[in-house]
Amino acid sequence: MSDYESPDIKNLVLENLTDGGTLNLENRKIGDVGAAQLANLETLTKATSLELGDNGIGDSGVAALCSSPYLSQLKVLNLKSNQITAKGAEHIALSQNWSNLDQLILKFNQIGEEGAKHLAKSQVLGQISTLDLFRNHIGPKGAHAVKSSPNFTRLNRVRLD
Repeated sequence: MSDYESPDIKNLVLENLTDGGTLNLENRKIGDVGAAQLANLETLTKATSLELGDNGIGDSGVAALCSSPYLSQLKVLNLKSNQITAKGAEHIALSQNWSNLDQLILKFNQIGEEGAKHLAKSQVLGQISTLDLFRNHIGPKGAHAVKSSPNFTRLNRVRLD
């Protein structure tokens, strides 16, 4: 859990969801509690791009997003600059929500080598063309796992440590 106080998530969504399907809630300090509230909003079925950078979201917030019944149509998931560890990467790797995802941005988190390996093993993330893991301390073994993954057949933009 983060120390952030959750703002009024429903109103934030209504105010920031564009007609084009982009929901930009970067730097709103929603934390894990806000991510869980967000995951329960049916309005998210209209979102194709979810920008949640710099919000203090950790593994439990990621788990909530991964289990949301309203996010399976997302093409872009940006969780940069949060508090996501290998456990959060594992949630992402296993969630059926992300089967349509084209871009996954996780730069400036703490997923490490183990998290990179979880992502590389994911059979759900096979559609992504962009994967950003910059500054996650994935190391040479994590980088090798991503680069050699047979699941990332569409991947053409990758950023590693």
